[in-house]
Amino acid sequence: METTSKGKGRMTAAQSDYKKSQAKDLFVKGFSLTNISEILGVGVKTLGNWRELHSWENEKELFAIRPTEIKKLILQYVLDIRDGKKPTHKADDLAKISAAFDRMDDDRKKAVHTMESFDAFSQFMVVQAGNNTGKKRDDILEQLQAIRVHFDKYVNELVSND
Repeated sequence: METTSKGKGRMTAAQSDYKKSQAKDLFVKGFSLTNISEILGVGVKTLGNWRELHSWENEKELFAIRPTEIKKLILQYVLDIRDGKKPTHKADDLAKISAAFDRMDDDRKKAVHTMESFDAFSQFMVVQAGNNTGKKRDDILEQLQAIRVHFDKYVNELVSND
């Protein structure tokens, strides 16, 4: 995606909005600003400004709550009971959270699990890129960028099939 007619410089408003959206998604999923900069070709300082201006940290905290987190909360509750400790959460609250997840339609559940798997794969690819240099490193990051576009389309299709 070109940024201007010269190929370098300021992005158009549409390009900026697209890159902000992509950057926020990656940040929320745990990517560092440095990694995001390499993947999207946006400066770390710009990413930091966007993060502060648009409160990405809050979204990152919300995104961290996944089915695996629900499972951990339930298992911790069981451990607390077993060990004679007072649980930090009420059983009724955990049951409501679990039931809410169970009520999600299959495509949304598939989307959640797919995103978890892709996030793990993306982290793996970033580590692979970090362990390489030069063209090999650039190739890995380009592959991740290319795959990401198709992945986003797939997940959007899953969640829009209501």
